[in-house]
Amino acid sequence: MPSTIAFGEIEPVSLREKVVATLKDAFFSAKLRPGDLIVERQLAEQMKIGTPAIREALITLQEQGFVRRVANTATYVNKFTLEELKQLYSLRVEFELLALQWAKPQVIEADLRALEQIVEAMMGAAQQKNTREYYHCDLQFHRLCWKASGNRFLVSSLERLVAPLFAFVLCASDATVEESNAVEHLNIVKALRDLQEPEFSSLIRSTLTTFSLRGTSSMLQRDKQDTPVGK
Repeated sequence: MPSTIAFGEIEPVSLREKVVATLKDAFFSAKLRPGDLIVERQLAEQMKIGTPAIREALITLQEQGFVRRVANTATYVNKFTLEELKQLYSLRVEFELLALQWAKPQVIEADLRALEQIVEAMMGAAQQKNTREYYHCDLQFHRLCWKASGNRFLVSSLERLVAPLFAFVLCASDATVEESNAVEHLNIVKALRDLQEPEFSSLIRSTLTTFSLRGTSSMLQRDKQDTPVGK
């Protein structure tokens, strides 16, 4: 007699996706830092897999903005100058403001409660000075906001822009996390729940700009520390 047990569908995960996930973890944990050289053959030997899977993963990571590949030469973890960082943050403010404007009429209370729960997790990570976990929750918060826009192309653009930016700031700057930084995200929840235009866009832009200034200032502080005295 055939079994009547109902099993959930198992989603297959390719070798390429596993390598991508492993390397992203290395980026966010600073095992691989901005500007580091990635050697395909060495990775293949360490992971005990073929170089084609490594190459496919690196192509994916290039498309997602995490690495820079020089044809027939080498692959490097993406590294940004302070000016490039400012430009990226400026673009992020405009894109995310648009996403939140589109999300405003579509969000439901369950979405807002989910955002508040993520902020609570961010506050806990900040209290423990767990910078990596803080940024993980921070990215989760913003991803939920993007998804609420209902525009998958905008979501894709923000993912490619913001995720590598977060990884870079986490690894390459003196970014610190405070509980007050997490609480500022509640401004976005408040705007989505209670505000209408023009107050809505004004508060969102102000909050996102504050995030951007904090990111660039942490990088500026690192640059000052790295500059020899007298230079």
